[in-house]
Amino acid sequence: MRTTRNAIAFTAIAASTALILSGCSGGGGQGGGGETPETLTVATWVDIPPELLEQFTEETGIKVEVNSFADGASAQTVLRNGLASNGAGLSDLHLVELDWWTEMMALPEDWVTLPAVEDRWVDWKVTQGSVGDEIKGYGMDIGPLAIAYDSTLMEAAGLPSDPEGFTEFIGGEDATWESFLDAGRQFIEASDAAWIDSTSTAIQAAINQLPAAFEDPDSGDALPLADNDDVEELFTMFGDAAEEGVSAGVGIGHADWGAGFQARRWATVITPAWATGIIAENAAGLEGWRIADAFPDGGGNWGGSFFAVPAAGEHTDAAVELADFLTSPEAAVSMFLLNGQFPSQLDAMQDPAVAETANEFFGGQETGAIYAGLAESAGDKAAGGYRGVNFAGIQTLVMDGIRRIESGSEDAGAAWTSSVAEFDALGLTD
Repeated sequence: MRTTRNAIAFTAIAASTALILSGCSGGGGQGGGGETPETLTVATWVDIPPELLEQFTEETGIKVEVNSFADGASAQTVLRNGLASNGAGLSDLHLVELDWWTEMMALPEDWVTLPAVEDRWVDWKVTQGSVGDEIKGYGMDIGPLAIAYDSTLMEAAGLPSDPEGFTEFIGGEDATWESFLDAGRQFIEASDAAWIDSTSTAIQAAINQLPAAFEDPDSGDALPLADNDDVEELFTMFGDAAEEGVSAGVGIGHADWGAGFQARRWATVITPAWATGIIAENAAGLEGWRIADAFPDGGGNWGGSFFAVPAAGEHTDAAVELADFLTSPEAAVSMFLLNGQFPSQLDAMQDPAVAETANEFFGGQETGAIYAGLAESAGDKAAGGYRGVNFAGIQTLVMDGIRRIESGSEDAGAAWTSSVAEFDALGLTD
């Protein structure tokens, strides 16, 4: 998730938060801790607009103290330690990142079951935030996936460069990873640039579309990588494309990523909604970047978070009320204006401040509306598959294998073999 503090006009945020008092539906609290406290604490690594917290205090008489962390990893460590210590050191309300949601929900009884709030979120966000039939987290943001592309490079290659034409070029509404990579093969025949910044990012997105990529959802046990046909098929597909020169081998987070944009080294980037600002920063001064209104194999999601209430808290009723307040559509718009986090709330997606604002960097496209459509159409693909405690580690191992292909140190076959050997060395399976 992108947590860069954006300089947004105070008046825009205030105008949004002024609606919250009348706009919050109030899911209502449940569980223990019914007495009204003087103060609630919320743990987060994301900035919360001060006007939101002031509005909550005006409405309830309860002050809110923010326990702020430098990043999600720091918040994860504190939460992990607190859950292992019967709630010691935990806040009344915690922001939980999707990537470590499953780990934190290993014991569902550690968390308050939240009341349903009808028609607030895209359906798959509610699915993500539930354990079985019980809602354990109210959704804040999401990261619907799109393809950002450099129309200048496309035009120079004599290929479709307008958003509609490019979308059809990669497969249109029926786009698949194969059609996307085939488009890339056609592009590199006509250009000196690579098609994509890194196929390691693409395989990450494709893996997240699988219902059970690395672990058995029933037992939580890791699946033997050597016998994992779905992942091997993806690895071979993206590995072969990398060998053919489709990828520049410079993914997000790489030291040369910004320089690669400036040198126009690639034509496309897998782009969750939160990354549009990051691309604009790294490609500053360049014209031609656009967003395509389609995504391979039906769409996807990268990132997102939830507000959840530890059951060990002394004020769980009030904490549930705060979680409901901070995830209202009006609050989501305020979060979007301050941090650029894309809302998971249906009404917030359609708010003019989100949906109708022209993005100057992307040629005046209304990127909020594009991502809203992609989020709503993605369905189960966006919800993602099962993510157990070993998911992140195994996924990194597979992505590292793709990176070895991109660097030229191994071919696709050798990289898969070494990835399997690395997995076996972990001792996760019999």
